[in-house]
Amino acid sequence: MMKILLIEDDKNIRSNIRYVLEANNYKVFSAEDGKEGIQLAKEVIPDLVICDILMPVLDGYQVKNELSADPKTASIPFIFLSAKSKKCDVRAGMNLGADDYLTKPFKTEDLLNAVEVRLSRIAELSTVRKRKASRGENTTAELERDDTIFVEIDGKPIFIKISDIIYIAAKNEYSNLYLRDGRKLLVRRLIKQWDELLPKKVFLRIHRSTIINLNSIKKIERWFKRSFIIYLENSCGPVYMSERFARKLKSQLQY
Repeated sequence: MMKILLIEDDKNIRSNIRYVLEANNYKVFSAEDGKEGIQLAKEVIPDLVICDILMPVLDGYQVKNELSADPKTASIPFIFLSAKSKKCDVRAGMNLGADDYLTKPFKTEDLLNAVEVRLSRIAELSTVRKRKASRGENTTAELERDDTIFVEIDGKPIFIKISDIIYIAAKNEYSNLYLRDGRKLLVRRLIKQWDELLPKKVFLRIHRSTIINLNSIKKIERWFKRSFIIYLENSCGPVYMSERFARKLKSQLQY
């Protein structure tokens, strides 16, 4: 049973969230302020932390910083809860390394979807580590091109082969997957999470919002200054590579 730590100072909200999570077979630990939450996180080492931002004693940002500084808790997925919905507030949370950001009030299905996405990624990485360990390989969490990943689209589970992804484009806290069969899927996963997960020998981040499959490149043309236009198979249009990533592309392709 997956362990979730809930840090929320509002008693009613804390109780409601706990009820929903426990009803969906999660083991929930709860804390009513940031200081208590940090202590509990280091004791139980949860699989996921859900944390409010505006709290007494220590706020959510301080909790995230503290947990990130401890090797035992640094890699735990983290979801912020907040009544703040401005873009700058969301960005502040993401800049601290949060995996998701839910704005109050939120629907039960939004909460469960966010939790399931984070925990499914843990399962993916665990499977990769076990497979590599069984083969005596380095157990880094990066997937390989022939691996299959699980995503959920409109509440339905879909399994996708890594090599079938042509490119990925960020869309706020979601990302669009463009597949070889022509499908375009909207998945609740950040571009930075794809960047950490996908094999570096096959996938390359060419823009802050774009990752491409190097095996899908049909043609590369120079564009403005030192930038490039990249044409991919089955793509509805070219993708643009920003100048800051051009050197990385040249190195990887020996271009």
